[in-house]
Amino acid sequence: MAVMRRPRLALAALAVVPLVLAGCSTDSTADAGAGTPSARSAAGTSAPSFSTTPASAGGASPVAAGCRGSAAGVPAGSNSAPTLDVDGDGRPDTEWIAQHPGADGGVAFGVTTTSEGTFGATIASASPVARSVLVADVTGTGELIALASDGRQVLLYAISSCSLLPVQNAQGQQYAFDLGFTGFGTGVGCIDVDGDGTRDLAGLRADGTSITRTIVELTGPTAANGAGDTISGASADQVELAHQVTCGDLTLAANGVRSAP
Repeated sequence: MAVMRRPRLALAALAVVPLVLAGCSTDSTADAGAGTPSARSAAGTSAPSFSTTPASAGGASPVAAGCRGSAAGVPAGSNSAPTLDVDGDGRPDTEWIAQHPGADGGVAFGVTTTSEGTFGATIASASPVARSVLVADVTGTGELIALASDGRQVLLYAISSCSLLPVQNAQGQQYAFDLGFTGFGTGVGCIDVDGDGTRDLAGLRADGTSITRTIVELTGPTAANGAGDTISGASADQVELAHQVTCGDLTLAANGVRSAP
């Protein structure tokens, strides 16, 4: 299933740092010095716990009518915020996350569209910190994803046909970016790493004033590490940004939603 693509969204490039993000998600057995470490599994994620009837099943084309179906709205007890138009009807939608874990210990999150479709997934993690989620457009032209963090790693989801799809690596494990917990990465960004004029999803790893950026190549609900580069002599602002989760001019801290501590 191809990732849903939408008309280009006006997401400005970050003015603070033009070329700066690096690092990547990894497997604990990977070489810490590798430029393109392999994706790490995200144990405990589950299938979507909310669903809706897609306005157009299986297609990658925009659907003017938007997502239709559940009319459930944002679940009670959730924190929510306006987000991008994820269903192509020209209206902004709402991202949300439960304040507290459910009976199974997982924290539900998802999207409710203006056309009253609600869909989501659940983060299950042993991390002691709050969970947070950012809905983002990798390229600015409708390559929609959700980045779900437990403070240790960021789980990658594709948004397609009114659903959240866990993006998998070649081994069938959910792709995840490290946030310094294992030492293989420090952040995530959407930035033009290869200079082709289109933003790439990139894993970031800051080491002193050196920043490694590794492209994550998305093909529908699968991902693989691609080419990358290393920036030497990075500024303090650049290093700080490489320790964050951002996409274009959106940041997880400012534009995402967060569960209760």
